[in-house]
Amino acid sequence: MQKRSPHGSRTRTGRQSSGPSGTGGPASATPRTAPSARSARPAAAPPSVPPAPEALAACARQAGLTVPEQALQPLGLYLTELIRWNSVMNLVGARDWREALANLAGDSFHLAAFLADLPLPEAPLHWDLGSGAGLPGIPLRMVWDRGDYWLVEAREKRALFLSRMLCSLRLPRTHVYRGRVEQFFGTQPRGADCVISRAFMPPETLLPLLAPHLTPDGLVILLCNRLPAALPPGWERVMDRDYNVRRPAKAASPAGETRRFLAVRPDCAAARAASAPLPSPDTSSREE
Repeated sequence: MQKRSPHGSRTRTGRQSSGPSGTGGPASATPRTAPSARSARPAAAPPSVPPAPEALAACARQAGLTVPEQALQPLGLYLTELIRWNSVMNLVGARDWREALANLAGDSFHLAAFLADLPLPEAPLHWDLGSGAGLPGIPLRMVWDRGDYWLVEAREKRALFLSRMLCSLRLPRTHVYRGRVEQFFGTQPRGADCVISRAFMPPETLLPLLAPHLTPDGLVILLCNRLPAALPPGWERVMDRDYNVRRPAKAASPAGETRRFLAVRPDCAAARAASAPLPSPDTSSREE
């Protein structure tokens, strides 16, 4: 119902509008936004056109990366979609594809070289836990296509992004699982040959969790800024490697940074020793 005010304008009467939560509560007492702020235009969406392969290759060289020619087109598409989705989902800290390549996707190409030097079977089963925006897994699969690769992500929106990217990129034998890792373990017909973790859990929590779900020679690859001072009991170091990250000159923190890969596995010798039967007591020297 409306009635005219003494000044001739119409005023509303009757039920109040619901509160900010939309649950029918009392209207908020917060003053309305000023017209000048309300009329401000939203920031423009990031461009959806992937960078030219030549520009991508030049940026990779500046970052000290070796990206095969056949990976340039899918990498450009991935970086463009990453930045576009990032504008509404806050997937990563990078704000343009150049920064995302040097500071994030670059890890994947260093990791491919590291995996090639590890004692892995010809067709390993990989688990990438807490995949988030698909780093390092999606760029990695552009250059490392051995075996099957599972991206495991519990958060629904991030898992949706991963699924959309896999539909677009058609990466070989690469899959997404949306759910907790404890649930994921129950879906796998066998243990993993290689588990990749980028800040998913601290090593002292992660490694005991994974121990029952690895093959006898299974490896866990940790991406870290510094090596742990010690491993949990029953684990041994297989190999580690440092590499340098060169950021673009226009990045917020253009200085370089050293990062590390660490490959570990259950200590088979210690496990055998722990499970070996105790020797029988020697009674030959006892006096009658």
